[in-house]
Amino acid sequence: MICLILLAINNYSFSQNQNITINRTLNKDKSVNLNYEKKIPGSYYLFLELSDVKNCYTEVYRGVITGRSGKLLNIKPIDVMQPIGYSYKFNTIMGVPDPKVDSLFQYVLPFKTGKKVKIYEAGNIGEKYFGAEKPQNWKSYVINFESADTIFSMRKGIVVKIINEYNDDPSIKKNYTNKRNYIIIEHEDGTFAAYKGFQINTIKVKLGQTVYPQTQLGLVHLFDKTANNYRFDFSIYYLSNYENIGNSGKRTFKDYTSYYKYLTPRFLTTNGLTTVESKKEYMASFDESILLQEMTRSEKKKYAKDPNQFR
Repeated sequence: MICLILLAINNYSFSQNQNITINRTLNKDKSVNLNYEKKIPGSYYLFLELSDVKNCYTEVYRGVITGRSGKLLNIKPIDVMQPIGYSYKFNTIMGVPDPKVDSLFQYVLPFKTGKKVKIYEAGNIGEKYFGAEKPQNWKSYVINFESADTIFSMRKGIVVKIINEYNDDPSIKKNYTNKRNYIIIEHEDGTFAAYKGFQINTIKVKLGQTVYPQTQLGLVHLFDKTANNYRFDFSIYYLSNYENIGNSGKRTFKDYTSYYKYLTPRFLTTNGLTTVESKKEYMASFDESILLQEMTRSEKKKYAKDPNQFR
């Protein structure tokens, strides 16, 4: 008889919400495979550690999971005549650790081509209100629209997370709220783009969908009715500080350290490629080379036949 004690450590900080689970397979040689099942798209770094072992060796798995399912560990008995016993804990966090980021990549601004808007650099909420350490290379941007403008994707990627549940009251004046609808898109080089501030039920993309530069994502929500402020935030980041996710425990805002590093992207504007300076106006630009730069050969063939399917 195989004795298994399952201790799955689920921490909100690590994006676990029953969408990544561990199961076992008993083999003919009396060994046990520990496998994962993942119900959501995207890349996740997974840490799994055995403890309280009986008739087997303590093992650890650290690695990136991308598919819907797969094998993590094969646990072999020391004595094939005796049962195996163990406990385990695991954590996951979204991302590929320290990916090879293309720092020269050309992004498009997340609003309509030809539109000019003023962009601000956003402060870090944890640092400002809770005394937490600011993430490395912190860089996030804010646009204050005067109407419910459409937001567009900045780069080709896969939609890996959608939150569409908040219908915040814009008549209540506020400096900060975490109750905002957002989209996270994973890019080919392992970076993520976060788009935050959508009206509920206006998001136009689906989980797992591939988007392209200037794909429509949704409408900006009214953040502050008294100021007629439709606020939208966006940032680009990647997983970096991941070594201690298995020893996180419960963390407060004050002792929180981000697992992500942020990028200062280069955007294509009507004045050429540039990095954004706070409180300056920029006009979005777009050309075919931006659209084609990450397309596969198959996608380019489809685009040549029907460009509209990539709009």
